[in-house]
Order: sequence, then structure tokens, then C-alpha cells
Amino acid sequence: MPSKIFEARSRGTLMAVIRTHIQTGEPVGSRTVSRQNKEGLSPASIRNIMMELEEEGYLEQPHTSAGRVPTEKAYRFYASQCDATHPPGKADEQLILTHLEGAIEVPEEVFLERVSRVLSLISNNLGVVVREPMGKTILEHIHFARLGETRILVVLVSDHSRVGKQIIQLDREISESELAAAARYLNEHFRGWELENIRERLVSECNQERATWDTVLRDLRHLYEQGMLANNSATELFVEGASNLVLQPELAEPARVRELLKALEERETVIRLLTECIRVPGDPLQVVVGLPGKPPLLKSFALIGATFSWQGKIGGRLAIVGPSRMPYDRVIRTVGYISRLFDRQEMN
Repeated sequence: MPSKIFEARSRGTLMAVIRTHIQTGEPVGSRTVSRQNKEGLSPASIRNIMMELEEEGYLEQPHTSAGRVPTEKAYRFYASQCDATHPPGKADEQLILTHLEGAIEVPEEVFLERVSRVLSLISNNLGVVVREPMGKTILEHIHFARLGETRILVVLVSDHSRVGKQIIQLDREISESELAAAARYLNEHFRGWELENIRERLVSECNQERATWDTVLRDLRHLYEQGMLANNSATELFVEGASNLVLQPELAEPARVRELLKALEERETVIRLLTECIRVPGDPLQVVVGLPGKPPLLKSFALIGATFSWQGKIGGRLAIVGPSRMPYDRVIRTVGYISRLFDRQEMN
């Protein structure tokens, strides 16, 4: 039997219930929907449609005397009707551009903090940005500085002026001129490469026979073995808006607030959420209703997110996270718009 949701009256009733519940946070009754109905359907007719939608899993009734609320299935259907390619409203667009203007002039960390903040401001939920580790970034320049006979400071500048610093301890002394030659070799041969690919290529070159007589390769091999370009940089996390969640009706109980805030304090939990829910690079946008993992409270939350890119390379993930009762159309347009801004690099 075909789903009733494909019938105009059922679809219109469901959308009215969802929009009203998102706005009020309360169960929605048939009289409320009837007053909004353009066809003039009676409360009794609306009640019958709502019962059918409940049988199909789109609505549920928290109490026998109350109205109905949307289920995860309903929110997924509602989100599927929203178009991420549509721009946000004029006020939201202006807010985004005001916060993100001048992206080229500020450090990347500052800019990503701004992104998480504007996501939070527009959604009244949690704005989250995860930046890929340094290993995924592009080498712009590398420099070595001696801190002692066997202690070396490695200064690595990647694309968008992201700077990484690392101190390594050597087993033997390498002179200033030898360090300069090693840095020159890396800058001339590997500028524009991903750090992960540089590591793989260096291992290959340093294992070749000429590495036994080539001084530069011999020094590079020693630097590499002592941890140069080691993939020990952590995924960076930017979160704004935890206080917004405390104000949500779904978190009115103090115990639920404590449970959520404790989870958000564990950065691995937030990073895992974005990594698991936003898996496919290049997808315009992904919506997950009913989040996986612990705490169980996340089952009543939703995530709207996308990957973002710099110069054709995946730079990380951005998302809005909050209770499943959220304004999906507004949120989806916002996330899609900001993701496209990254791709087009129009923030300057």
C-alpha cells in the first residue's frame, strides 16, 4: 500500500505539524493544524490524517490527551524537502558575510572560530568546525633552527599561513649549513605537496642506494627518523554555542544538561560525531537525525554538516548540532552556503 505521505493532504498536514512543533516545542493538536489549513479541512478530518501519519511512523503521541509530535522519520522527510543550494535569507546572509569578511587577512584559527560562532548564532544551537590534522595540509615552506648541538626546531608553514613547530632530538650533530641544505631540498622538491605524501616519498628516496653518499639525503634520513614531519598533530576543534543548548526545552532537566555538557567537554566525542556523520568529501550536505554513540541523549539530536575545502583540498568539516527539533530549512541553507563560500573563497 503506497504511503499516505505522498498524498497532498497528508504531506501538508505533516509539514504543518513539524513547522508548528519546531516553533513552539509543544505537541500539536488537530485544531491548530486546521486553523492553518488552506483547504478548510475540519479538525476531525485533520485528526484522521494525523492518526494515519502516526500509523506510518511519522508522528507520535507523548500522552493520550496531548497532540502529536514529529518522529525522527518525520524530521528526515522534512529535511529532504529542504534545498541546500538555496541561499539563506537576506538577514542571515548579511550576518554570515559580516562575520566572515577578511578571511585572507586573519590566521586560519581565528577564521574557523568565526565560522563556528556564526553557525551557532544563526541556529541557536551548537556550531562546530573540525580542521584536518597537519598531515592533510600542503607544504608552503620549512625551516630548521639549531637550539643546541643536537636539538633542532622544525618550523613548518603550510597553505594559508598555518604554522607548525616541533622540536626534535638528534643522535648526532648537524651543522647550520647542512640544515639549510636539507631545508632547501625540501622546499624546492616538495612545495605544494601534502605532508603525508612527502613522508612517503622521503622514505622511498632515503632508502635508495644514493642516500649512502648523498649528504643531504643522509641528513634528511636522520631528521626523518628522529621525528621530522611526524604525524603527531591533533585534529583541531572549534565549538561555539554550548550555552544555547541549555536553553532548549528538551534539556530542561538539570541531569540532561550535565550529561550533554560532559560529553561536549570530551573533544574526541565531538570529533567522532562529525567524522562518522560527515563521511563523504564533496557531498553538498548531510543530515543525520538521531546521532550515534554515547551519551544516549544524542539519540534525540540532529547534525547538519558538510566538508569544506581550501584550494581543492579537504580542509575539514563544519556542522550545526542540536535537538532534532530545529529549523531545518534555515540551518540547511546556512551550512550549504558557508560550505560553498569555502569552495569559492569569497570571504575576502
